[in-house]
Parts: sequence; structure tokens; C-alpha cells
Amino acid sequence: MATEYDLTTVARAAGRLKVSSSDAQLPALVTAASRALANWLGYEVHLRTDAQESVPSEGGRRLFLRAGAVRRLVRITVGGEEVAATDYHLESPRHGRIVRRSCAWPFTGTWTAGVSPIPHTAYDTGEIVVTYDAGWRTPGQVELALAADPTSTLTSDLPAELEEAVLATVTALYRPAGRDPNVTSRSVGDASVTWSTDPKAVPEMARQLAEPHRKTRNRRQS
Repeated sequence: MATEYDLTTVARAAGRLKVSSSDAQLPALVTAASRALANWLGYEVHLRTDAQESVPSEGGRRLFLRAGAVRRLVRITVGGEEVAATDYHLESPRHGRIVRRSCAWPFTGTWTAGVSPIPHTAYDTGEIVVTYDAGWRTPGQVELALAADPTSTLTSDLPAELEEAVLATVTALYRPAGRDPNVTSRSVGDASVTWSTDPKAVPEMARQLAEPHRKTRNRRQS
């Protein structure tokens, strides 16, 4: 069964590996390879609409979402009050970096004690909440839509290099039974296989293909 995380299909993976698409290992392998690649990229890759995330602020003009590949900012609220959409913009969709135009975002965190407290340690207090759309419609999401409605016309908009990267990861993970160090568990009978989703499982070729979409660690700026 496909999952929304799948960046390719079992049929395409089987074609790349030159094995039968009925191979019992393939669904779990495709999902694990997809999750490993997403972990390496630094964000969830599948399409999410109206996702919500509360974010910390150091009191500067930039906010940094944990999400990457942000498609659209829907709204931002501070203390439950919506900020005018004209007062901010998405500076970096890949890095989820948002800039406020008119002034700084309020500091969130602890303040020093005393008559004139000053910001001390920033952390997520839940005061600033960003609603956004992010990611791409994956082959897995398309397959799930077709399973629910065979007349569905949804198509994947995942960048081709990311699907190639996950196919390269699938190829690197696939080994004859019992010889793959990335297999964390295996049962006999109806064959249930659990594959590692550690980002170290992503081979160099896949990393090179996916590099333009990778989210690097955000550098806090004022």
C-alpha cells in the first residue's frame, strides 16, 4: 500500500531494480528510502495544505519555519491576532524564511528580571503561529487518490531529480535477503521488512541529485 511519503511508486522501483512489482519487500523499501531522503533534505517533502507551525522569535525581522519547500503563506497570527499579509513576505521558500517589512517580530521566550527586563532566552512559546502550504504532491499521494477514486486526475508535481534521488536510494538499499545492513528487522512467512530511514542510507549520487532542494541550517538574522 502506498503512503503519502512515497517519492516514487512500487512499479517504478521494480522497473529500476528489474524485479517483479509483486516483491513483498518493495512497498516498505520505497517508503523507507523516501523517508531517508526527506530526513536528509531536512523537511517533509509531501504536499501539506493549511499546515500550522508555531515558531520562536529572537525579536528580529525574520522567522524561520521548520518546514522547507514552502509554497504559500496562508496567515500569521501573533497572540491570536492576524498580521496583515502586506506586512511580511516569504524570503526563501526552500528554507522557510519569512521577513517582516515594517518592524521586528515580537521576542518569544524568557526575559531578565528587574525594573527594565530585556530578552534573555528565545524559545517557542506558541505566541507566533504560521499557517502555510508546503511540499509537492508525491507519487504516493497520487496513488492514494486513485485508490480512493479511480477517476482522479491528480498528478505528481515532485521535481524529477527528487524521484531519481529516491530511486537511487532504493537501488542502494535493495540487497538479497539477509545481506543488507540497512534492514533493521525481517520476519518470515508473509514477509514483513523494516528498513532504516537514517539519512546516512542516502547514497552520494542521490545526494547530488537532491542537493538543490536541501534545507541547510538556518542562520539567525535580525
